[in-house]
Amino acid sequence: MKHPFLMGVMCVCVLSIGISQPSFAKEAIVAKQAQTQAKTTKAVNDIKLTKVNINKASAAELQQLKGIGESKAKAIVDYRAKHGKFSNLKQLSQVSGVGDKLIEQNAKQISF
Repeated sequence: MKHPFLMGVMCVCVLSIGISQPSFAKEAIVAKQAQTQAKTTKAVNDIKLTKVNINKASAAELQQLKGIGESKAKAIVDYRAKHGKFSNLKQLSQVSGVGDKLIEQNAKQISF
């Protein structure tokens, strides 16, 4: 070998090119990450849009609604046990702690 130094430089260059990821691989990774994020966002939105049957839901299920914590959920279940099924949203306002604003916020998520 006349130029061992040049051979060493060429070997280092070839190895460094082989080690680094090609740009198309990086693009594929970024695209996969974007796809995963989109699926996650859709799943979260689907959870938020799930309807809650006010006449069948447990206290835990009722807590999925905005502004309904443990005590309000229990009050709804107790009211339902004492007075029977709800027939409309207005009737829900008769539950202690449940007002018109709360009903309005959740109207699209409540079913009967």
